[in-house]
Parts: sequence; structure tokens; C-alpha cells
Amino acid sequence: MPSYNFIDFHTHPAAELRRLRNRLQSAGAVASVLYPIDVDPTLSLTLSGLFRLARDLGVVVDAKSVVREVYDLVSKWPEYMIDPMKLWYEVFKEGTSEFFIPFSSINPSFGSRYVKQKIWEMGHLGLRGVFVSPVLQFFNPAKSPAFRELMEYSEKNEVLVIIHIGMPREIDEKLITHALPNHLSKVLEEYRPNIVVSGLGTSPERVSLWVREVARVMRKYDNVYLVTPDINCYLFNNDSARSIINSLGADRMIFGSGYPYRRYRDLVASIKCVEGSTNIRDNDKDEIMIENALDLLRFHGFKLNMIDTLNA
Repeated sequence: MPSYNFIDFHTHPAAELRRLRNRLQSAGAVASVLYPIDVDPTLSLTLSGLFRLARDLGVVVDAKSVVREVYDLVSKWPEYMIDPMKLWYEVFKEGTSEFFIPFSSINPSFGSRYVKQKIWEMGHLGLRGVFVSPVLQFFNPAKSPAFRELMEYSEKNEVLVIIHIGMPREIDEKLITHALPNHLSKVLEEYRPNIVVSGLGTSPERVSLWVREVARVMRKYDNVYLVTPDINCYLFNNDSARSIINSLGADRMIFGSGYPYRRYRDLVASIKCVEGSTNIRDNDKDEIMIENALDLLRFHGFKLNMIDTLNA
């Protein structure tokens, strides 16, 4: 058994839930935040969003290539990966509700009317967090009225927003500019819900740039947190990142693995990079691995047996 416990703040339901839970528990997880991704499986709406984004950015894109890459990814997912209501049902049906913390997901590229309907659905299910991905949903956070509507609702109702703005090498560089963290600044000047930024999928050659961009936003807005899939080893075992940790503080960093998008051995390696780090103190490790997640979940009204047990 592992000698430490953690909450994994970034996992996806891309596998059978009991098997996913068992694998995470074997690594030391006591709970996991589970994100669906609201995308159109037919990709017709995705294509519309892609063309709209390209127009906003003033670029020409190879739509066929981009859509093929998205389809190759989406076609491997179970149905509840793209449907928050089905995910919520599956978590309870499979008896995994004391381990998994399911979030909603809303796609702003589908428009304001759609976002309003999904906001109602999220409230009906009692979900206190929402996941969005400009990378896979093809919207520009700085220019999307529907995203602003979601941000306004989240601020007023204390809904936690997780935003995936990684920079994968598979996505055309001309397109990836909309997902740079600095685009959040324009929205955060107007709306201030708590936001957790994730860079899952960011390619190694882009990690340093991405982390610096996120740090710049976090220094300006104290309601922005960082979850760490794909950057644990860079952030906690790299001397060049020490100043970033010192300037932001460990209390705004939350461990995440990206499993099962990332392999199990990557999960184990990420844990070791935090636990074995000489760049952070032991109490900082406790904050990153479990306490910061608990504080954020508790603040946003997540009422789960897991939290009560850990606080007992």
C-alpha cells in the first residue's frame, strides 16, 4: 500500500468507473474529481465552432485534419464521457459516489441558449463544478458571449470552474493561440468565480511557456488556481520553476494526474515528483496533494462522505 494519500483533481471517465477507481486507489487516491467533456459526437457543431474560432483569429485552418484528430479522440470515449447527466447517473449506479466527484461540462461554442439549458441541468443534478475546454470545444474565452454567461452564473452561484487550456502539439499552432492563459484575463476583469486551470496534454516543448503564462494570470487574479497534470515533474523538480512556486505559493496548486488520458505509470511518476521534491516543504506537499483540494471543494458546497471522513 502507498504510504501517502492524495485527491486526484483531474481525471476523466474514459474507462469503466470501478476499474478506474480501483487503479487510482492502488496509487493512494482517496477521491477523484471526474470531468466529462461536452462535445458533439457527430462533430457537426464542432466544425461550426472551429470555423467560428478561425474567423475570430483571422487564420485559415485545415479543418479536415483538426476534425479527424478530434474524432479519433472522441470515438474512443464511453457515452458518459460526453454527457454529464449520464455520468452522474453512472457514478451512483456503479456504487462509486463515495470516491468520484462528478462535475458538469458545458460547451460555450454551442451558443447562449444551449448554455442556459445546461446551466439548468447542472443545477437540477446538484453539480457544483463545471468543466470547459477551449482546446476541444473550440471557443475563445475572450470573445465568447456564452462563456461570459457561464462565468456570470458561476460567480453568482459559487460554482467552481475548471478550464482546460493546454497546448497539445497535435493542435495547429495557429489555432492554439486562443487557448493561451492570457485570454482569461479579459474575462476575469469582469467576472470572478474561482477557476482552476489545467494544462493536460501540453507538449514538453510548450510546458515552460504555458506555466509562465498561467503564473502571470495567477499573480494578477487570486481566484485562479493551478491543477498539475503533465507539469508535476517540471514544476516540482526543476530549479527554473522554483521562483514560480515561491511567487504563487503552494496553497494555489492542486495535484492532478490526467489519468487515464495519461498512463498509470505517468500517474505514479507524477506522485513521486511531488513526494520526492526538494523544491517544496513537506507541509506544502500535503497542501498540494490533498488539503487545497479539500478547501476548494468545501468552499463550493460539495457535500460528500469522502470529505467528512477525511475531516473526522
